[in-house]
Amino acid sequence: MLLKKKSIAIISVLTILTLSLTLPQSANADKGYRYWGYFQASAGASTWTAAMTGPTTTLKDGDVEGWTFTASSNDIPATEPMAAPDFASLCDGTSEVAGKIRVGIVVDFGTADIAPSGENPKEVITDCALVPAKSNGLAVLESVAKVRADKSGLICGIGGYPATECGVEIDMPNTDEEPLTATGSNAEENEGNASEEISGAFDWSEILAIVLAIALAFSIFVIIRKRKK
Repeated sequence: MLLKKKSIAIISVLTILTLSLTLPQSANADKGYRYWGYFQASAGASTWTAAMTGPTTTLKDGDVEGWTFTASSNDIPATEPMAAPDFASLCDGTSEVAGKIRVGIVVDFGTADIAPSGENPKEVITDCALVPAKSNGLAVLESVAKVRADKSGLICGIGGYPATECGVEIDMPNTDEEPLTATGSNAEENEGNASEEISGAFDWSEILAIVLAIALAFSIFVIIRKRKK
């Protein structure tokens, strides 16, 4: 009787182990943070570079400053501003002035999928700031929008967006899925795609995993029975 109980226990453990290894696991939502990302482009540069410090660096004529409301995690990097750091375009028509510098600036309010509940992203700001020489990034930003910061100096809001939060943790949006639309001539096509997705949800690999587990359990049971004899 003791051997039989041990046999059942062993079979149960191995069956559960087999199922846990073969059946797909439900993925947890990826956690990340939502905040204002800060980017810079030195005079003459054509690409954005993520700033390694806050907006306290002294700027020079021809630099471009970039801010974007973004979200990032360990697996998903922060997005840079959608507009290129093109100083010539941003400051076209702004003449040099003695004692001042021209700094291009882009403020990108991000996308709707990471917007705080009840809020909508604003239009992108692209401008040329004419500020006193030796000004820093914060002075440039404040020249085009109202800035809200916390006690540590972290930029929480630009132009009233977001209204109250400051660098909060969020569930990252699923970038692999595209929302289905059922309007106009695409309704029938989307219905067909939805049906295919539903039918595809019944993966044959799950059935195979269960069959393999049962077969493994039966094989072990036979082996133990032979040893008992």
